[in-house]
Amino acid sequence: MYKIQILIVYFVCLSVVSFSQEQDSVLLSRASAAFDLASVDSDSAYLIAKDVLRQSEEKDFSRGIANAFNALGWVFMHKGKMDSSLVFFQEAKKIFENTTSDFDVARVNINLTEVLTKQSRFAEALDYALEAELQANKIGDLPLQTDTKRLLGILYRELGDMEKSISYFNQAIAGFEKSGDIRRSVNTAISLSILLRKMNLPDSSLTVLEKCLTLAQNQPNNDYQLAMIREHLGDSHYQKGDFNASLVDYLEAFQLFEKLGNMADVAYEAMVVGKTQVALGKYEDADRYLSMAYKVSDSLGFTNYQYDASVELASLYQKTGQWEKATKQLGMSLQLKDSLANQMQLQKMAELKEKFESEKQEQEIALLKANIDLESSKSRRRMQLQYFVVAVFLLAIILAYLIFNRYQLSQKLKEQELRNQISSDLHDDLGSTLSSIDINSRIALLKIDDGTLVASQLQKIQENSKTILDSLSHIVWSINPSNDSVQKVISKMKDFASEVFESQGILYRFKSDEEDLESKINPLIRKNIYLIFKEAVNNCGKYSFAENVEIEVGFKNQWFHLSIIDDGKGFDIFESGEKGNGLRNMRLRAEQIQGDLTINSQVGQGTSIHFKVHIP
Repeated sequence: MYKIQILIVYFVCLSVVSFSQEQDSVLLSRASAAFDLASVDSDSAYLIAKDVLRQSEEKDFSRGIANAFNALGWVFMHKGKMDSSLVFFQEAKKIFENTTSDFDVARVNINLTEVLTKQSRFAEALDYALEAELQANKIGDLPLQTDTKRLLGILYRELGDMEKSISYFNQAIAGFEKSGDIRRSVNTAISLSILLRKMNLPDSSLTVLEKCLTLAQNQPNNDYQLAMIREHLGDSHYQKGDFNASLVDYLEAFQLFEKLGNMADVAYEAMVVGKTQVALGKYEDADRYLSMAYKVSDSLGFTNYQYDASVELASLYQKTGQWEKATKQLGMSLQLKDSLANQMQLQKMAELKEKFESEKQEQEIALLKANIDLESSKSRRRMQLQYFVVAVFLLAIILAYLIFNRYQLSQKLKEQELRNQISSDLHDDLGSTLSSIDINSRIALLKIDDGTLVASQLQKIQENSKTILDSLSHIVWSINPSNDSVQKVISKMKDFASEVFESQGILYRFKSDEEDLESKINPLIRKNIYLIFKEAVNNCGKYSFAENVEIEVGFKNQWFHLSIIDDGKGFDIFESGEKGNGLRNMRLRAEQIQGDLTINSQVGQGTSIHFKVHIP
């Protein structure tokens, strides 16, 4: 009887343990399901993960808690809340480390790498990726090893170590193929092809992509990946200068995306098809596709694609001599880029400067003169009426008139100075570039049978056209009164620094004082401040080989302060001062606005630039 009781107790305990283990297994399965669901339905995934977390905490089930944290981190990453994502992943990692589960720790390290990469925090991401690689190699898990190598390929590409990036991409591709994961193998190979194009190796890129095409064609329901491969084949052929082959691939991609109903991709493919047709001289087809790209992008609210299509249309109309359309598209592109309320007024000013608009110039000048005369006439009538009605205050009115007249004169002088500055900028920035475009186009026409030479000249024309667009954009920004606050100047500086440094993987910190940000800066000083900053940042990005840059900007007690400090290779100031136009231009601009510019640098010890100017 006693033995029977013991057996009953044993089987009851075994049943309880089995039931508990089954519950734990269900919780882990639900956490995995939430993780997988995050990319498709992040809200539902969040609810599942929170419920798993609640039940795991009630049971004090540490693995369940850690997996719930891991799923929540993935959910918040897909919601775009990267900081929250990092917090959950870090909590998951702490628990997994206590359970000594190398597999789970490696998995969380991979997830942390993904989030930090999306934040462009590549150096931190690399630490986690290397740790994940060690753990994956330790346990010999092929999927983990392969995923880690894919991430390391991306990170080394972003950090500029192309040799390591290629090696890791190739290892990842081989790993995915060994695992039978053809889809991810092809996606990784596409990343490798992009890297090869960045290294100006289009033939190598084509070799990789042609292998991708062969593999992808054998996969069912794979139209999207096939379209992406065709798009990148087109990019590689275009870089190589084989525009006919490029057009074939772009059209294939266009048709596949159209079939899938992916309108964002349709808009992009229409744009690159149009650009390639321009290169082939198929201007009517190019117009049709570029116009389609513009309209679809507009309907989707994709301003970046809309802007690119507008720029390409403006270039096309310039090539075909459709000046009115070209001018209109140029205006649209500037409006999209800078969101300027007075874009139409600027376009009229630009038209007055263009040689081919000489007839319009005379009409516009006559119209402006008539408006000025009309305003002067109205002003005189108002003054006469005031003299008759307010005779008692004649002396005060005369005094007010003199002050007002003096103010008007001051404003007119400022306006004239601004017009002269705009005229000078247009002449200096655009005159020589337009002359270069004219020369390049004449050479291309004379050597029309020499395809290589024509392509070279078209490339130069494209580069010069981009230079003109950048110059016009800056002139527009500098004269727009809505940009005359300190805050707007600092915001534009921050955007430019981000554009230069993030594209090159340079870590930078941009610090700005929060005082007097609404104070106004006149256009001349504002322009020169920004150009000094732009020259300094460009020089740092191109020549310093810096890893870290500190930027501080502030405005206090009517003084504007700027400092840029990098840890780059530095240079000999005296030698560079004699030879470099950049440093000389910075000093000339500082002198023009009576600013104080100090540049300190030594070879191997980085560079520091300090600038201050009084703002009246």
